[in-house]
Amino acid sequence: MSVYDHYRGSEREFVDSVLNWIDHVEATYTFKLTDFLDPREQQITQELVGSKCALFFEGGFEGAERKRAILAPDYYEYNADDFDISIYRIHYPTKFVELSHRQVTGTLLNVGLKRAKFGDVIIQDQVQFAVADEVATYIEANVERAGKTKIRLSRVDAEDRLKVKDQEWEETLGFVSSLRFDTVVSEILGFSRQKAQALIKQGESKVNYKVVDDSSFMLEEGDLLSLRGTGRVKLIAILGSTKRDRIKLQYGILKG
Repeated sequence: MSVYDHYRGSEREFVDSVLNWIDHVEATYTFKLTDFLDPREQQITQELVGSKCALFFEGGFEGAERKRAILAPDYYEYNADDFDISIYRIHYPTKFVELSHRQVTGTLLNVGLKRAKFGDVIIQDQVQFAVADEVATYIEANVERAGKTKIRLSRVDAEDRLKVKDQEWEETLGFVSSLRFDTVVSEILGFSRQKAQALIKQGESKVNYKVVDDSSFMLEEGDLLSLRGTGRVKLIAILGSTKRDRIKLQYGILKG
C-alpha cells in the first residue's frame, strides 16, 4: 500500500512536501523550518514524520491554530527563536471602526502575501496577527489600510501577546443518506439540499481549511467544515448505519 492511499488526492502535493522535508533533514543533518500550517497539515506532518526525526510546532500565540513546524535531527535542542515568528498589533480608530477577521486576512492577502506566510489573526480587546519573519519588513512597508480604514502596525513583545481562547463545541447526533458535502450541510444547518448546494457553490465553504465548491465532495470522519455565515462544524464520528441505510453522525458545532 502506498503512503498516498491514506490521504485524499488533493492532499498529495502536501504529502510530497512533507516527504521532501524529511529527506532534507536526513540528508543534511540540519533542521527544516516550514511556513504556517493549518491543523490538518500539522496532522499529516505528524503522521508522516513519526519517529523519523524530531518535530516541533509553534504559532506565536498560546493556543495558536496555525503553526510553523521544525523538522530536525534527534539531537536538535528546541529554541523558540528558530521559528522566526513576529507578532503585530493593528492600531485603528476603535471608537468608529470594528475590524473583522475576514478584513484583516483580506488585507494581508491583498498586498500579495500567501496564506502560509501568516498565522492566526486574534481579535479581542485589540487585534494581533502572526507573520513569518521573512515577510515582516514587507508588511511594515505595504500594509497601511484595512479596507477603507487607515491603520498602523507595531510589533508586540512576548509578554503582551494575546492568548487564543479555548474553543467550545456543542455536540449532537444526526442522520444522513450519504456523506456528500451538500447532504451533511443540509442536515447540520436544517435547510434544503438545494440551498446547501447554493451555499457550497458560492466558493466560501471549506473542508479542512481548503475551499470546496463541489457539492458531491465526500466527507470523512474528523473533517472540519467552515461555512460562511454559520461558523465551524467538525465531524467527530461516523457511528454506523441504521436499518434504513441512513448514516448516523456525531458532530460538533463551534459555540460563539
